[in-house]
Amino acid sequence: MTATYHSPRGATSQLRPLSAGPDDRSLRPLLVFAAVALPVGWLLLSLYQILDLPQELFVLGATFLGLVTPALALTYRQRGRAGVYALLKDAVRPSRPLWWTPLAVLVLPVLVWGTASLFGGAQPLTASLLIEAGVLFVSAALIINIWEEMAWTGFVQRRAMARWGLLIGSVVTGLLFAAIHLPLAFDGASGAGDVGLGVAVLLGTGIGLRLLIARLDVWSGRSLLTIGLLHASFNTTAVFIDPAYDWIRLGVTILLGVLAVTVPSRRT
Repeated sequence: MTATYHSPRGATSQLRPLSAGPDDRSLRPLLVFAAVALPVGWLLLSLYQILDLPQELFVLGATFLGLVTPALALTYRQRGRAGVYALLKDAVRPSRPLWWTPLAVLVLPVLVWGTASLFGGAQPLTASLLIEAGVLFVSAALIINIWEEMAWTGFVQRRAMARWGLLIGSVVTGLLFAAIHLPLAFDGASGAGDVGLGVAVLLGTGIGLRLLIARLDVWSGRSLLTIGLLHASFNTTAVFIDPAYDWIRLGVTILLGVLAVTVPSRRT
């Protein structure tokens, strides 16, 4: 389905896919998805902390059991094989135009590293650091983030924006995105203050990232591959700065999201 966004009276919060049908605006698929995704995510992302085990397998399980499986199942129920095929096709298709894909990969690390350099918080760009970042980026994108965004953007956010508009739909998606990651706020926390800060970070960056993704989905010609690479780039950018300066990565992401929704978009 091709979406065209328009802005009545210039209000970006009213942007809606013009070609969206009644099924795109239905609340039921979003509620069913949340009813599956949140408990599965909370369980698995809490278990690795309770059992004191490496988190990778639990994150993988939360992604494919809590996100990908209900997204594909609900898409099949709503739109049949053609809908599932379209969703999978978006997940492996580069952007149109193609230059949006490398831009999505590079914009965050370049801006964050450059800003952190001004504050003395950037890591030296050694060969070993670049190799580490490259391996982390490729593995995260291929194993987790592309498929995670197939669910979050391809299933949840597109429907949420069809129902509530770009701004509110992105915020709703950001709240759900932050909610499923809620157990991570407790990982390594030493008190209520740490937990509160963790929740605030999840909310802020979740909404900022969703605003940026809302526009990138249009600009890239609905390439979920490009959005997954942006997500992987956001995660990988953390290795380029000192942990004490991670607020720069979070702040740049939120700022880019806010700026993105102020730019008029006429792409279809």
